[in-house]
Amino acid sequence: MNSLTKLKVLSCCQKKIFRVILALALSFYTYPLYSYADSTDMPQVKDDIGGKILFDAPASRIISLYSGHTENLIAIGAGNLLVAVGQGDDDIGLDFLPRLGVRPGVEQIAALKPDLVLSRPMQVRGQPALYDRLRSLGVNIVALDPPAWDEFPAYIDLLAALTGMGAESGFAASEAMRASKLAPLSGDKALGVFLVTVGRTISTCTPDSWAAHILESAGFRNVATDVAPLSLGSVIAAFGAERLLASDNEVDVILLQQGAMNATKAADFMKDARFSGLRAVRNGKVFDVSEADISRPSLLRLRRGIVKSLQRLVAVGGDSDG
Repeated sequence: MNSLTKLKVLSCCQKKIFRVILALALSFYTYPLYSYADSTDMPQVKDDIGGKILFDAPASRIISLYSGHTENLIAIGAGNLLVAVGQGDDDIGLDFLPRLGVRPGVEQIAALKPDLVLSRPMQVRGQPALYDRLRSLGVNIVALDPPAWDEFPAYIDLLAALTGMGAESGFAASEAMRASKLAPLSGDKALGVFLVTVGRTISTCTPDSWAAHILESAGFRNVATDVAPLSLGSVIAAFGAERLLASDNEVDVILLQQGAMNATKAADFMKDARFSGLRAVRNGKVFDVSEADISRPSLLRLRRGIVKSLQRLVAVGGDSDG
């Protein structure tokens, strides 16, 4: 067997192994957003906008246009496959990579020669012509929403399968989630926490959101459990100033999420005359918290100890980082 034949056999075996790993990853999804079809002897991924993408080999040149996808690729060891990331990506050690804006162009993306673009459904719907053109150029597009807490290990498994990173990543994510759970600060009684996601309207997070689970993992009790999402699939829920005032007896701590959705800082909230009588305000238990830390499904951040940092912030005040 000459060298070329050996390479062809190896390539064939690698593709078969990849197909098995991806099939196994897809089999763990219990909800209908992802599926596996064997009609062409190739793994098929159905993403969150109904797109069906066939893969017969792991991606090797990836553009990630959502920070959560980027961080999770890094967490599973696939950061070296990234050729560009979104402009909004935080400082996560990828400063050497090109940053693409909110509305990148076809030529800008095509010049990077990606074989996979990871995005969010809202981004694809916002630029349908761009993504249609990329598909016509042979670029695979996978649009995935930020996963819910219970879906997170399966989502991580899918990223690992698409990148050839192995079948243990989902288990590692489950272990990181389990390990992040902390005991309440005050013994058996958990502090009641209210998270402000949008200060202008005093909105909060839904009970099934990633943020709500992070609060629970930090040993807190989410005060806002009887709320409904603003729209189907949203993780933001209406609450309002009057209801917050009426819930004063339950609220020990108020957190203000800092990021694109909210411009109101803790200092501004504490100066608001409407809230001067709240126990949390009087006791100085109103803090800013990073939107990326508390609301972004990220294995990287779980491993960096964001849950412990959040608990420490509430316990002693000050910066929640580190």
